Amino acid sequence: MVAMSLYTPVGLGYLPVLTVVNYVNFFTSPQAPIILVNTFGTILLACVITLIFGYPFAYFLTFHINSEKAKTYIISLLMVPFLIDWTIRSVAWFSILGEGGIINYALMVMGAIRQPMTLLFTRNALYIIWVQTNLLFMIFPIHLALNRIDRDIINAAKVLKAPPHKVFYNIVFKLSLPGVITGFIFVFVSTLGDAVTPGLWAGGLQVLGLSVSTYASNFLWPQSAALAIVLLVIALAVLYVLLKIVDIKKLIYE
Repeated sequence: MVAMSLYTPVGLGYLPVLTVVNYVNFFTSPQAPIILVNTFGTILLACVITLIFGYPFAYFLTFHINSEKAKTYIISLLMVPFLIDWTIRSVAWFSILGEGGIINYALMVMGAIRQPMTLLFTRNALYIIWVQTNLLFMIFPIHLALNRIDRDIINAAKVLKAPPHKVFYNIVFKLSLPGVITGFIFVFVSTLGDAVTPGLWAGGLQVLGLSVSTYASNFLWPQSAALAIVLLVIALAVLYVLLKIVDIKKLIYE
């Protein structure tokens, strides 16, 4: 792929002559900043939203549900959507976010709105779908990390009259950081390579993954490979920083 990204594009083909023109054309294009901001802005926000919903769920599952049988049922229910074909799950969003969908119908019945809102083919639809799709990958690592926390440490802090918010932040949250970072990585990688959802449900929002797919579908292989390398390098840089923040091996070995 690196070699292909350095080949000289000629029409719908290429010559095996090394050049950096594909990278230069991308970074000097007026669309490059927009594509990069769209890509990493939407992905990071989706990761944060997924964390906001996933952490409380994992916390509740770990500390407030004592029955292992109940936990098994809940985890099984979370996995049910992944037993359904992706195409069917995609089409199902019409009945949820469409103008005649469940959300608009419920809001109109409650009198919150008079006219159906446009939810599909917007960034909001992208966030909703990404969060629903990746929530499980945020919950599981956090749940695993929370399960590994020694309850005696929490009880000792409570006995010493530590305020609840300090107990949560200094003990629970900090000790669960390997799970948080692992979940963040799962969601980040999953959304980074997603070209279909932005193209289908976000009104064709220009992100790097969709640009790579568009170039490839038009047989512009050198340009597609160059953008794929840019995507890969930035992704590796972000993952390197995240892995430097927390040692995620603690999630497995300790």
